[in-house]
Amino acid sequence: MKRSGKYLSLTTRLVFIVSLFFSMYVFAMFQGGTVSWTIFYMVTPFLLYSIALFLYPLSVLKVKRSIRSKTIEKGGKLHVTLHITRSFPFPLLYTTISEKWDDARVIESVPQTKQFFIFGFKKEIEWSYEVDKLPRGQYTIEGLEVEIADFFGWIQKRSFIELKDSILVFPNTTSMHYVPIDAQYDRGSLLSPYSLVKDTTMATGVRDYQAGDRVTWIHWKSFARTQNLMTKEFEDRQSEDLVVLLDGRLSDTFEEQVELTASLIEEASSQQASIAFVSTGEEITVFPFIHSAEQLNEVFVHLAKIKPVSVNDMKLIARSTFSALAGSVIVVTGKPDAAFIQTVNHVTTSMKSVICFVVVDKIQAVSTELQQQVAYAKSKGIAVHLLSRKQFSDAFKEVSSL
Repeated sequence: MKRSGKYLSLTTRLVFIVSLFFSMYVFAMFQGGTVSWTIFYMVTPFLLYSIALFLYPLSVLKVKRSIRSKTIEKGGKLHVTLHITRSFPFPLLYTTISEKWDDARVIESVPQTKQFFIFGFKKEIEWSYEVDKLPRGQYTIEGLEVEIADFFGWIQKRSFIELKDSILVFPNTTSMHYVPIDAQYDRGSLLSPYSLVKDTTMATGVRDYQAGDRVTWIHWKSFARTQNLMTKEFEDRQSEDLVVLLDGRLSDTFEEQVELTASLIEEASSQQASIAFVSTGEEITVFPFIHSAEQLNEVFVHLAKIKPVSVNDMKLIARSTFSALAGSVIVVTGKPDAAFIQTVNHVTTSMKSVICFVVVDKIQAVSTELQQQVAYAKSKGIAVHLLSRKQFSDAFKEVSSL
């Protein structure tokens, strides 16, 4: 109904233009005189252009969109270039092109998503724009709307060209100083089934070179002295198992919680820790192994899309979620209330230890209610640490000193 209404309105405008043309012609014929015919000849090109514009199909417009990078960090710049071409060079004067996003906030806050052109006889034009400071999330550009008009606005035509692109805005990450929480160096006994990795910062001796040894492990001083390839021997270190649990409930610091979670996972993964990730919300999502760059990217995609939910929409965590996981649990939350702490305490009974990061705006402005919640969590054997955004870089260091 809406489309037919627009078409009827456009047709009515055409009827008005044609009627005006014949009316002025009849007036000039009966009135005669130089003035009447001059007015008719002056207005005729505009009327004929309006009629031609009515007949001009906007379907001849073809659009290609180029996006420099479809994945950016929160607060980064998105660079978009549109290339619009057509096969028939009809003179288009007043042309407005606007990008249509699924999130109205982008359109309202970024006037660059709408541009006015005088197309003229050109067969192609190019238009670039930037979007600054996009919040974390997933966005979709649905397409673009083209609007053309004649000299006096008698004929106005609109066409929507569907051209979808998805944009992912990852959470910001903070560079952290990694300090192992539970890792220990071997002294003749195994404390837990952790995987052994080489700590290349601690050379304990040298041995004969063997096929497969890394070039960076060669002891060049020994080679210069003996002309025999020797390889450094390193201390075997038990890599720790970590499970990061993100509280998906709505809170004032949810965005900071996501950023802290991303920073913890990225840093622990870069340090070869065996890490898993569990996020709560409408669904419980588990990433049991984060060992490769591809698996880490999957986690970041999830963190880019995740949205907080209310307590009523929250799916309860089952103990089976942690049955295949081992090591220590790092809980990231903004509301460590009794119900949440009881749930965490219940489902992590098989885990080695539980550390809870409570993200706050300012350490100095901790409410009495939050202090009581922290005291309750500590009484359940959970190590609690309050963190503001400025303290994210020392998160591992602070935990190791608890």
